[in-house]
Amino acid sequence: MKLIGESVSPYFERVYIGLDIKGVTDKLEYGMPDGGFKSDAHFEAHPLGKIPYLVKDDGTTLTEGQLILEYLDRTLGGRLLTPEDFDAATDARAIGRILDLYYAEAVRPMGRVAFGGTATDDEIAKAREQDIPTALAYVSKYMGGGKYAVGDDWTIADCALISHLYWYGALMPRFGLEGFGDNERLADYWARVKDDPVVTRSFARTKKAYDKFFGDKSE
Repeated sequence: MKLIGESVSPYFERVYIGLDIKGVTDKLEYGMPDGGFKSDAHFEAHPLGKIPYLVKDDGTTLTEGQLILEYLDRTLGGRLLTPEDFDAATDARAIGRILDLYYAEAVRPMGRVAFGGTATDDEIAKAREQDIPTALAYVSKYMGGGKYAVGDDWTIADCALISHLYWYGALMPRFGLEGFGDNERLADYWARVKDDPVVTRSFARTKKAYDKFFGDKSE
């Protein structure tokens, strides 16, 4: 199987984080779309022309990072990242879904600016003061009291959170938002995991991918 994309995408990176935790990164090939992002083959594989997507052994493709992560979690062996307990599995899936539907939308104005687009001062202010804190509070509703996002083991929820928290930490101070405000649950989680090798490897991959595609914007 071949995973198409790069770690500059948090949706690709969540999959790679899962593979890293499971110790199966060597079970897949990796690359970018054959013919580039505008090729017919790319749009046949992903009708919206996005990444990531997974090319399975039979040649069919699977899209959406969360679906790919759960598919590979079940098919590649290694430790299971989708909890066996149904309630815990529901909480873990809820965190991924909230990040995709609400948090990603909340940070969109900052993302446009960071990658060369524009956003109004009002859009930035609304994102910083209302939309982002609300989305993260919604995420924390489903976080448990264990070491990780849901319980005392890594899950698919951690894969999704870590991939988005890179960009939160890298970009949010630029727009006047630091830390997690009064979201103690998320702040405590981050204090526990931020120095874990899983996290530091992920952040290094993401920064390397960003520098490769856009150049070093840190200065």
